[in-house]
Amino acid sequence: MTTNPDGGNGHERAPRWHRLHEALAWMGHRTGQARARLAQLWQYDTVRHMAFSACVTLLGAWLLSQFMPHVPSWAAVVHGMRATIDDPVQRYLATHTQGLPITAATAYSIWKALGFAAFVLGFFHNSSARLAWTVWGAVTVTMVWIGTPEPGRQVAAGVALLGWATLSVLALRGLRLRPPAFVHVHNEAPPAPQVEVRAEIHPPRTEPTHYMPYGLPYLPPSPN
Repeated sequence: MTTNPDGGNGHERAPRWHRLHEALAWMGHRTGQARARLAQLWQYDTVRHMAFSACVTLLGAWLLSQFMPHVPSWAAVVHGMRATIDDPVQRYLATHTQGLPITAATAYSIWKALGFAAFVLGFFHNSSARLAWTVWGAVTVTMVWIGTPEPGRQVAAGVALLGWATLSVLALRGLRLRPPAFVHVHNEAPPAPQVEVRAEIHPPRTEPTHYMPYGLPYLPPSPN
């Protein structure tokens, strides 16, 4: 019997197939976990509302592009909003970082990193990140207001505010402003005791009369 020393006898391929099966099993397990988690997330009303809103938005954008070609595309709208917000911020940072150790490019990178981190952590219900997201939005709107020339300043600030409010739907999801709860403790008074009044007459007890016997000797009465 002859064997091919270069081709091997087939036993060397077994570990490779075993690793391939392990990789496929791991991918199948992860896919099952992802499906189970998606099924759990789908039970929440917020997730269903977000999915419905996304589908309606995409469908409306597609219908507008099909029946109204002169309407700008979705990508053009997003690019215009980004330029309306991003360009004034860069101009503001370039103007107000002169003479500082930090450069405008570094400040711009920090601004974007803080906004992204606050948005992601706020999505996962982090209270500190949500506060940072609120402050970041206010600062961004202020920079857009100052960095935009006068003719379009109000419109640019409004676009920045609308963009921040739209993203806040995700960053601040589940946040509810509950009114202060006043706990009123009402202690009921114990019922009044029922007093029963009875009129009873107790006559005095009389002792029976005791007659003392005559003294001895007994003498009959005198005839006189």
